[in-house]
Amino acid sequence: MSISSNAAPRSPFGFVGRAGRAARALTTAASALALAVGALAVAPVPAHAADPITTQEYFSYYHLDSARQKGYTGKGITIALIDGPVDTSAPELAGANIVDKSRCTIEDSAKGIRHGTDMATILVSPYTGVAPDATLYSYQLSNNSSISEGTCKNDGKRLNSFDTLINQAVEDGAQIISISQGTGYLGTAAKWAIANAIAHGVIIVASAGNASDNENTTHLGRYSGVVGVSAINTDGTFASYSSWGNGVVTAAVGGPFNTLDENTNQPTTVQGTSMSTALVAGMLALARQKWPDATPNQILQSLVRSGLNPNHDWNEKTGYGAAALGSLVNDDPSQYPDENPILQKQGGSEPTPDEVADYADGLVSPTSTVDLPDSYVYRGADDQVVLYQSDLKNEIHLGTSPRYHRK
Repeated sequence: MSISSNAAPRSPFGFVGRAGRAARALTTAASALALAVGALAVAPVPAHAADPITTQEYFSYYHLDSARQKGYTGKGITIALIDGPVDTSAPELAGANIVDKSRCTIEDSAKGIRHGTDMATILVSPYTGVAPDATLYSYQLSNNSSISEGTCKNDGKRLNSFDTLINQAVEDGAQIISISQGTGYLGTAAKWAIANAIAHGVIIVASAGNASDNENTTHLGRYSGVVGVSAINTDGTFASYSSWGNGVVTAAVGGPFNTLDENTNQPTTVQGTSMSTALVAGMLALARQKWPDATPNQILQSLVRSGLNPNHDWNEKTGYGAAALGSLVNDDPSQYPDENPILQKQGGSEPTPDEVADYADGLVSPTSTVDLPDSYVYRGADDQVVLYQSDLKNEIHLGTSPRYHRK
């Protein structure tokens, strides 16, 4: 699908720019989102294994040079990356502020390490990172490509499950969590981990998948409050490899991304919603830096209200439309209501708004579920909970819920 405007690209920090032209290409008709797009060409990267990769197409697409000139670098923001281990010795990450916060260590494959390192590169590389001055906390997640779970499996219990890592990232003070991994089936612990993040104002960004199919049930985007991300091409069309579903909130460029082959260490390019997800997480970091007084809810309001679909209407392919970095850093989000706009996904999602509210107010009884985070404090009025206190991992402060004191 070709770009519909012949105007020269202009920076999104003052004008419509290339992203705006891409939006028009993306949204001229609803059917355009269903077009099958050919695979992106694989081009050699002019770099040696020992040299940093210093060019990425998304960097010019999103005018990140202009963002840096204006001081939008993610300084003061903490991003959590839940993925494979990050190789901090990669030349692209020299000088980046990356801290491995994992409580255990996995034995990962070269593929898993490459993936984690690539996500960190998109987020905080001094060369091509969206938010090069942000602090990145990395958490090692094992998956089917891992060699073993190492010390992350203890007495049959997995210590680096999605819910555990999300809760740890919230506890560690992350403001944004980037997850470019499929999940498969997750129990109720994931629901309460999501509620924990929402209650603490932590924005979770998650990939939609790369199966050219509706993968809503196997990715974190299906949960309330999670920013599900699909992929577009650099001409603005919906990427043929990208999955979609009711959890999608926005989209971003999925490639080509310059990297090294995990087996040969030779230059290659890859594509996928993983890249799109890290890009959106980085953009949100810039927005949080620029607007420190805005609430996370207002940042999310800005994201959906600036989506590049016509009238920001939602669809299952690109959500409210491709993310517009210029709008996120230029438009004051404090003009929007302090309400989470994605707390209920299309067709329903969990945790429900009532569950999130009950969690935030300490009214979810720990006797009704064993899946609450350890940090959760019960503040309700059910004195029967005290009878089970010795068997519970959560603190109990009866009758202290802020709901009891609201007018």
